[in-house]
Amino acid sequence: MAEGVYLLDVWQFGQPGTGGVYLLSGAEAALVEAGTSLAVPRILAGLEGVGIPREAVRWIFVTHVHLDHAGGAGALVRELPRAQVVVHPRGAKHLSDPSKLVASVREAVGDRFPLYGEAIPIPEERLFPAQDGERFTVGAHTLRAVFSPGHAPHHLCFLEEVKGLLFTGDAAGLYLEGRLYPATPPPSFDLAASLDTLARLQGLNPKALLYTHFGLRPGAEGLEKYGELLRWWVELVEGEREEGAVLAELARQGWPVEGERVREDLLMSVRGVHMYLARREAKGA
Repeated sequence: MAEGVYLLDVWQFGQPGTGGVYLLSGAEAALVEAGTSLAVPRILAGLEGVGIPREAVRWIFVTHVHLDHAGGAGALVRELPRAQVVVHPRGAKHLSDPSKLVASVREAVGDRFPLYGEAIPIPEERLFPAQDGERFTVGAHTLRAVFSPGHAPHHLCFLEEVKGLLFTGDAAGLYLEGRLYPATPPPSFDLAASLDTLARLQGLNPKALLYTHFGLRPGAEGLEKYGELLRWWVELVEGEREEGAVLAELARQGWPVEGERVREDLLMSVRGVHMYLARREAKGA
């Protein structure tokens, strides 16, 4: 992706180009994201492939605790003896005791749950709750933690300040094969918080966006485009309401909704907007 920054394709959910883990190399190394526990063998093979000893990995930065981003962290700390997991303070408890998180994911994804692997509890001494704006030095890299709620209240982005690379997690949506997709899953998506976060991220003036799902997009244009997409997406779901009607309208507009993986992601994002709309209506009542 850039000098000293690698993208490891972890074949998330059994598919290439769907989920990634970033590796910052140097005398001290770090991972950005942990994938699911099923990704761990690929991550360890990636470290070996670029010649990084396991004991050199100092940090595992997770953008949020959803299992496709942090589910593998518990398994990784068993293999990486010096690594601490950097997480939002509101997410740390769910990594030390993932039982509620696992139950929530099981309810959200249904039959797909086995694709998310196992969530192994992380000892509290291996967790590092990051504060907004806190900086971490990793060899020649400096990463700044940025609170970025909206997709989830415990979401962090990380800005690599030397090269201007912004690790977006899911705060800027999914970027698959050159197309932006909404990432508005249940239970905590919030439109206003998401738009505020996107404005804040734009203010960081990143030179490139590094998506967990999936890969690098030059410049910061994707942040503005995602804001436009989110507004349109919420209006679409609010108007159509039924999941089938939303998919039909997307198909009419040329969206690739036939693939099982994309279809399931879109349906989950529809459900997340439904929950957001219900909360908004309850507040307005």
